[in-house]
Amino acid sequence: MLGAKLEGPGEISNNQERDSESEGISKVKWSPNSPDLNPIEHIWRLMKWRILWRRGVERITTPLEMGKVLQKEWDKITIEEINHEIVKLPDVMIRCMAANGGNKFQS
Repeated sequence: MLGAKLEGPGEISNNQERDSESEGISKVKWSPNSPDLNPIEHIWRLMKWRILWRRGVERITTPLEMGKVLQKEWDKITIEEINHEIVKLPDVMIRCMAANGGNKFQS
């Protein structure tokens, strides 16, 4: 991972790019929309799965009930689950770099 600078489009000036290249730091381009690099996206997916599982157990019929369910499920998320997603980031970044910035994979 050392020696590469991860940038979305338009996030680096020509001078910065030239300086980085002169120091051997290459630029890896990819879409600024990179959900694979955002651990909260994986937490949202976990919450969605848990709420869908609840549908088999209880019926959520009003926005108020949904708000309560969302809060309950949010409160159940543990620091271990969050850390689990964060720990995966170096591997996800390596895979993105190997795909030249692509993010068409799930971790």
